[in-house]
Amino acid sequence: VLNVLTQYSIMAVSMYRRDVLGLCRSVLRIAQGWHAEDSIRSEEERAFMRRELDQSLAAHKFETDPERIRALLEEGKSRLQIAQHYNNPYPRPMNFSQKFVVNSRHKSTQKRLHNQSKPIYLYSSNV
Repeated sequence: VLNVLTQYSIMAVSMYRRDVLGLCRSVLRIAQGWHAEDSIRSEEERAFMRRELDQSLAAHKFETDPERIRALLEEGKSRLQIAQHYNNPYPRPMNFSQKFVVNSRHKSTQKRLHNQSKPIYLYSSNV
């Protein structure tokens, strides 16, 4: 049974390999031609994009859960689209009004509701 599970996880990981590498190429290609609104900051923002990619790859290097890999890919694609749209590679802040999250006496419920309300581009961050 363990051997079958191992083979399944290896197949799932290899299934997403092409998508992960494609996303990495896209990030590097965009970072290479990145032009910030303030020309002085262009190189700093390019370095930030490359550093974020390296840190993300290192943090999730041994991920084998297909659903988690798919979610991370969606998050990466979303962050890249947002960066291009707003011409800003940094993660967008997440602001909620106090009325947005239901008040609860249970901290675990508050935390769960907060995590469920996170946008896809912030799943892996600790915000």
